[in-house]
Amino acid sequence: MELSYSTDPDWCPKCKHLPCACQAKKKTTFTTGTGKVKMRREKRRGKDMVVVFETRMSKSNLSGLIKEIQKSCGAGGTVKGDTIEIQGDHRDKVEEILKSHGLKVTRAGG
Repeated sequence: MELSYSTDPDWCPKCKHLPCACQAKKKTTFTTGTGKVKMRREKRRGKDMVVVFETRMSKSNLSGLIKEIQKSCGAGGTVKGDTIEIQGDHRDKVEEILKSHGLKVTRAGG
């Protein structure tokens, strides 16, 4: 579908499609307005979980980022709202991946 203008963050002004048709050609960057995210470790039902919050990213960026994190860590995870939840204590790996995408990571909590 071709649009002339859209406020949707997934809309591409270059190819004027929703979702972007030229996305396969360009490398996606996951940076946000400030480029800062917070990460903390939580216990859920006795098991460790890494939660990345205050991401301020679009859903398409979050889904691409979580797939890369899951593949790298070999763990499951989900996106809830604007937070990413990864099963297990993989804080170091998640931090490296986020930094490789130009995001500044602040560790919060445990």
